[in-house]
Amino acid sequence: MVKRVEYDLPPKFISNIDFKFKVDESILSQDELQALYNQMSKMTKDFRTQAMTLYVQSLGREHELLTNEIKRIIEGFPQENDDGFDAEAGCAAFKQYHELREKRFNLETDQSIYFLDEQRVEDEDNNQVPVTTLTLIRSLGEDFLLQQ
Repeated sequence: MVKRVEYDLPPKFISNIDFKFKVDESILSQDELQALYNQMSKMTKDFRTQAMTLYVQSLGREHELLTNEIKRIIEGFPQENDDGFDAEAGCAAFKQYHELREKRFNLETDQSIYFLDEQRVEDEDNNQVPVTTLTLIRSLGEDFLLQQ
């Protein structure tokens, strides 16, 4: 997830937000328009970065709490159950399951990082800021007269 923040590749529920509005391009100069559109793009990128950072923080905290809870459960396993049977085998199996689950999670994370590296290379050309061109929204002809 940290790589997603770094590469500005948020999940779909965050990337749907795009702060852009239409401006009458016939009134403002080209430099003012470009500065305005650049500010809009920066605000969108900053928002997405902050949203992803908060999302990563909450995922990290959630992972920390779950890991601590599982460790507490493992430590709380009885060495013998009430019937006098050895419960150590069940505890060992759960520990092995938990370790394998963690390894799989870490492997999936590493694979997604490599995927993001490749996706970033492919998307670098697509993330360039578009240059706006002057487009008249309304045009008044030379014969325009105010009617009284």
